[in-house]
Amino acid sequence: MLRERLREMDLRITELADYLRVSRPTIYKFIDCYDNKNFGAINGEILVLFNYITENELVGKKSVIAFIVTHLTGGDSVKKSSAAMVVENYLKENPQSKKSRFITECMENDEFNDIICYLVDIVSILHKKTLTAKDKKFLAPFNSFKKEINFTEE
Repeated sequence: MLRERLREMDLRITELADYLRVSRPTIYKFIDCYDNKNFGAINGEILVLFNYITENELVGKKSVIAFIVTHLTGGDSVKKSSAAMVVENYLKENPQSKKSRFITECMENDEFNDIICYLVDIVSILHKKTLTAKDKKFLAPFNSFKKEINFTEE
């Protein structure tokens, strides 16, 4: 898990919090969310950092610090990712839309996590020009759902 990985690198939570300009309890919360695969509850740039740490076995403390300095910027707290800013702006501009209500529901509970994971997985398949038999089988629940529901543009 992430906490053990940080320990292996001799990177203390207090140090990490200082580099990221967030509180130690916030880092603990984000680490717990990461270990529980609740990625939506983690600041976008911190999530990128956590992925960098866990996906690169050879990364060490100096590399993590260099990554933070090079890739993450912040004022009082870590700067929001551009995707987070786009979502935030959409929610502000369209608070009553179905999409906004769905995004809010997804952030407030874990009821849709499996569906969201599936949707994320099919995005790349939906953009393919030619589908394999495996792709078609994977898309079958999505296509069936689309046929059952009348989708209307907002």
